[in-house]
Amino acid sequence: MNTHMEVYTNKNNTEMSNRKRGATATKSEETLNTERERRKKLNQMFTHLNTTVPTLLPNATKEAIITETIEYIKELEKKKKMLEDLKELIKIPVIQGSLLIPCRNRNCSVSVTVSNNVAFFGIESVAKPGLITLILKVFFNNQSEILAANVSVNDGILILAITALVQSGNSATIEKIKREIMSL
Repeated sequence: MNTHMEVYTNKNNTEMSNRKRGATATKSEETLNTERERRKKLNQMFTHLNTTVPTLLPNATKEAIITETIEYIKELEKKKKMLEDLKELIKIPVIQGSLLIPCRNRNCSVSVTVSNNVAFFGIESVAKPGLITLILKVFFNNQSEILAANVSVNDGILILAITALVQSGNSATIEKIKREIMSL
């Protein structure tokens, strides 16, 4: 009987050992699956960064993605600072001039307020297809950088507010921009 008991005990030990191995295998499979999911999410994040950062090529390496993303964030922080500074500048009541000029066709008006080298243009006109594009081209042709623009159309009336950085606040350039907008 002892031998039968030993065989039974050995069989139970073998089954227990197999269960432990199975549990270990299950745990290592879980670990592998968890790691696969982590890598998959990480790769998705790299792909998202690759498509979001404008300076990256489609097949950029992970190192390039990280480097370019850091540079892009720094660039955005500089732009944010510039806009915050501009916002503070706008609050300063150092307005050098304000002018309301009727457009040639009497269906619009242009008002301009200048502070240092920043000009604020308020344009009101009958909405026409392509008018906004023409107005933006006027700024581009006069080498003025548009910092902000707000557009609204209500009952066929276009209201366009543009904040532009004009070459050293040059009043001749501002006058030229106004004349060109009025002639549209």
